[in-house]
Amino acid sequence: MDPAWDTARYVMALLTLATIVPGLSFWVPAHALVGRWRRLGLGTSYAILGAYTIGLGLVILFFRESLLTTEFGTQPWLFAPALACFAAAGLVEAGCRRHLTFRTMIGVPELSGTPSAQPLLNQGVYARMRHPRYVAVLLGVCAAAFFSNYLALYLLCPMCLGLLYGMTRMEERELVARFGDEYVKYQQRVPRFLPSCRRKRP
Repeated sequence: MDPAWDTARYVMALLTLATIVPGLSFWVPAHALVGRWRRLGLGTSYAILGAYTIGLGLVILFFRESLLTTEFGTQPWLFAPALACFAAAGLVEAGCRRHLTFRTMIGVPELSGTPSAQPLLNQGVYARMRHPRYVAVLLGVCAAAFFSNYLALYLLCPMCLGLLYGMTRMEERELVARFGDEYVKYQQRVPRFLPSCRRKRP
């Protein structure tokens, strides 16, 4: 196999670890301590969370050789599931982007101390599953794992699933507090992760 594939796999594995792990690590404390961030204000909150996220990314880069010691070589037969997961992740993420503003994507409604006028997202892909962006992230990590074929990426998949599930539980408590009965009814008719094949009436 062309050595270029080995380089591509290594780069994919490193980029995934250095972005996904810090990214998830940003959102866990953001959701868990949402009340505290709101009291601190957006500027202070983003400064603390941003420094923590960047620092974690730099730590991963520093220890990259240790983290990426074990790999299983270039396996062309894994390219097909990798491509399928990449394509599915791209479709789901594209569906999300049609309904998300930049402020929503970086968590302003959650961290802001002032009430948000943003309506509940329940259209398009959000009418099929409540957390499509988390589904896209998990699919993307699985795609990177198949393509790179590194042990660290395979271990990241179940870790990512556990973190995303925990984050949804914390996020949904905040959404119930923000939207009240409207979100409770949304929870009852739309599944969390696995898409609904039939759109139910709101």
